[in-house]
Amino acid sequence: MKRTAVILLITLVAFSAAMRGENRYADSLLHLMKKKQLTDREMAIMYADITESYCAHDMPNTLKYGTLGLNAARRCDDKTLIFRFYNYIGSTYTYRCSYDTAKVYLDLQITAARATENPKLVQKAYQAEGNFYARQGLFILAIESYLNVLKHFDGDESCRDYIIAHGNIGECYRRLDNPKRALGYLERERVLAEKYNEPTAIGQAHRELGYVYLALGDADKALKYMLKVKPKKKGTPVNHADLNEALVKAYLMKKQYKEALACAAECEEAALQLGDPYIRTLTWNAYADIYRAQGRYAECRTTALKAWNNDSVSPNTAPVSAFNIAFASAALGRTHEAAHFFKAYERMMKERTDKNYHEALSQMEVMYETENNRQQITSLEKERRLYIMVSLSGLLILLLIIGLLVYRHRLIRKKRELTEQQLKQLEQERKLISTLALLDGENAERTRLARDLHDGLGSMLSVVRLHLYGIKSAYALTEADMERMDKARQMLDKLMNELRHVAHNLMPESLSRYGIKTSVEDFCRSVPMANFQFFGENIRLDSRLEVLIYRCACELVNNAMKHAEATLINVQLTADKRLVSLSVQDNGKGFDTETVTYGAGFANMRNRIAAYNGKINVYSAPDAGTEVTIEIELE
Repeated sequence: MKRTAVILLITLVAFSAAMRGENRYADSLLHLMKKKQLTDREMAIMYADITESYCAHDMPNTLKYGTLGLNAARRCDDKTLIFRFYNYIGSTYTYRCSYDTAKVYLDLQITAARATENPKLVQKAYQAEGNFYARQGLFILAIESYLNVLKHFDGDESCRDYIIAHGNIGECYRRLDNPKRALGYLERERVLAEKYNEPTAIGQAHRELGYVYLALGDADKALKYMLKVKPKKKGTPVNHADLNEALVKAYLMKKQYKEALACAAECEEAALQLGDPYIRTLTWNAYADIYRAQGRYAECRTTALKAWNNDSVSPNTAPVSAFNIAFASAALGRTHEAAHFFKAYERMMKERTDKNYHEALSQMEVMYETENNRQQITSLEKERRLYIMVSLSGLLILLLIIGLLVYRHRLIRKKRELTEQQLKQLEQERKLISTLALLDGENAERTRLARDLHDGLGSMLSVVRLHLYGIKSAYALTEADMERMDKARQMLDKLMNELRHVAHNLMPESLSRYGIKTSVEDFCRSVPMANFQFFGENIRLDSRLEVLIYRCACELVNNAMKHAEATLINVQLTADKRLVSLSVQDNGKGFDTETVTYGAGFANMRNRIAAYNGKINVYSAPDAGTEVTIEIELE
């Protein structure tokens, strides 16, 4: 509970007027104690002043000197001093969130205050107990303690604890989502504080009224009251942190993020100065709220997780942390984390509602037996129904927001994946069209060259050969001329064979007539060290694909002979309706696949295979031969 942190420390300083030079004052008292021989009571009084001077900003020294003073007060059996030290120590442990230890000392301080029979000390004791419960979010028990402050009213309405108790009750009702009821108590606190010129209570009233108007949705009035108490210079760390945390919420409501961040930074500075884990958690939650409002969901999640890891139990801070983590995780697409913290938020809100409701019934029934108190119980039951309705509405809205964010995230991701897939498909189609066009042009040119060589140049060479035979028959030639004529005829026959071989390689007639199996088999037959094996079905493929596979077989066999210096080459072709596969294996010198630089022919072959969504794999090692496998799916 934010404001009660201020009141908690204010109650510790009620017995001393010298509060401005805390450290210097404490040092001077310690120095004096070393010089003088003091009685137990004198030592207890000095330790009380020292503890009081440290309580607002130095918890370790508060506990240290508070314990020493308590021992001295016990020795002299001074009930008032014993109460003071129990009050200091219990309140400090409350402030450190050490609630089990704090409860022990706070119970002892109530007993000690009653033993003094001083109503003002009893009021102060119940004030500290109320702060203890309020800090843990046990607002019904806190209201009971603060009502005990009013119950022990001794007729002096100028008493600071009496005035502040009204504000504390108002804050508890605000925390219970009943700002209208809180408004009455806070206005009462403001009137009394202004009447008796109690600046601390005036500041608290203005600050808490700002919170109430925040709850009522009136950011202008909230800022009006809180800016009245914002000092130009920083006050105590607790006061400063409390005020700036409230201003963050007001500025967020007005979407003034720059001012909100400035207040959060001052709150963080106060938390670091004081070393208070509770204020540190409030600060992180404030930053997370700002980041969520700005749409900075990654920073919101990180900061809220810090708050959660620091305190995941307190019903004041933990639900805020869980909500921010769930909201930011949903926005970032972390659906599992969002669902986990959404459940945690739902559980804590339900527990807080049920716990407050049951505590309200039990405590009110014990405290009051009049008709007025029965009406209050009925009112609390109605309030519980309202809390449940508000909580359920909030949870449904949160669930709807998370659902929408998750749906939006999935829709965007699906659209992005579809777009990427379409772009890849278009690029693949473009490459295929380009490759097919290139293959068509290349095949057409090869066919034309083969035909021209065979029909044109081949026919002319045949005519020349016939003329040579005619010359030999028609004329009587010398033996030397006959020898030259035979040599020319042999060279002409060799040229015609080479011409037919070149025309065949450009576009083998067997490829167009009989298909890929026969053409590759013919090619391997023409290479002495090549062995050919075929598996599958001898089916006809697309003409461009058949040409591609044939060219790949020629290229790989030529590479094995030219570069690998192979003496044995195994060519294996597998074809069916689903897949065509070509494997060329040699026993050559091999190479390192990690360092080799492939030539233009291999790169061109790889690109053309890729255009058909095919795969080419190379397996080789130095002195271990090479195997190249090509696979192209037909369906």
